[in-house]
Amino acid sequence: MKAEAAGHWSHQFPQLREADPRLDVIRSVRGMDVGNGHPLERFLATVEGAFDRPLDLCAPGDGTRTFDERWLLALLQALSEVDLGRYQFLLRSRLKAGAAARVHFALTQAQVWLDARL
Repeated sequence: MKAEAAGHWSHQFPQLREADPRLDVIRSVRGMDVGNGHPLERFLATVEGAFDRPLDLCAPGDGTRTFDERWLLALLQALSEVDLGRYQFLLRSRLKAGAAARVHFALTQAQVWLDARL
């Protein structure tokens, strides 16, 4: 086996290990009482309703990322880069059409809120 093949794949993509302030804000909202009118709270509630289970989120500042967190960050990144193919794939790979539309609407509002503050 070649030496470069023996390394973990994450070493090839250091940006996946970097801290992301959007993720810490999303994680923090879970533990706060911000109210149902808050865009991030509505987004989390919409996603959790579509999954019919709570999202698996780590504590703010935790260096690890769950699958749900990586999926959320990929969605936010695809939306901010206007990569519609990747964005639609991410939504539809885990959600049915109606749920994907509801999550999209909530996500666009959450993205505006995040972009204005970060």
